[in-house]
Amino acid sequence: MFNQRFFKTFFLPIILIVCGSVFNPDAHAQEMKVYRPGDWKPLLESRANKPMIVHFWGFTCSPCLDELPHWGDFIAQFPEVKTVFIEVDQIPAELSIQTLRDARLDRADHRTSSASFDEYMRYEIDPRWMGELPLTMLISPKGEIRRLRGTVDFKIIRQWLAQF
Repeated sequence: MFNQRFFKTFFLPIILIVCGSVFNPDAHAQEMKVYRPGDWKPLLESRANKPMIVHFWGFTCSPCLDELPHWGDFIAQFPEVKTVFIEVDQIPAELSIQTLRDARLDRADHRTSSASFDEYMRYEIDPRWMGELPLTMLISPKGEIRRLRGTVDFKIIRQWLAQF
């Protein structure tokens, strides 16, 4: 027979600890940084004359979600490469963090948009960007930008990195 007192005394605290570590973003991942209008230039300047990759993705983009685990593999192989992931949908941070954790990206540099990722925010990044996702930008140490639209071929990224 079910003993409520035993459950409350022994199992409930264990369940709360486990659930707290699963659903608490601070337990597994760094806090999501907020990406705001005007953040593009400072982000570019943060590369410190080193190559940097900026990957734009959305939770409502199936190819983006399919590709995230491959990014997890890439980050594991190239942890020294500054790679920033910017999530453009306005979803709860917990959902985004769980998605990134599942892709083994919970320790990568993440940003989430503070407002609707509209044409003004896109224009600041690239006047030619119409909002298609995923979008990856390879930024050289000199600030030259190569755009990769759609899911990426990581061989191209490795070849690009070999230049530096």
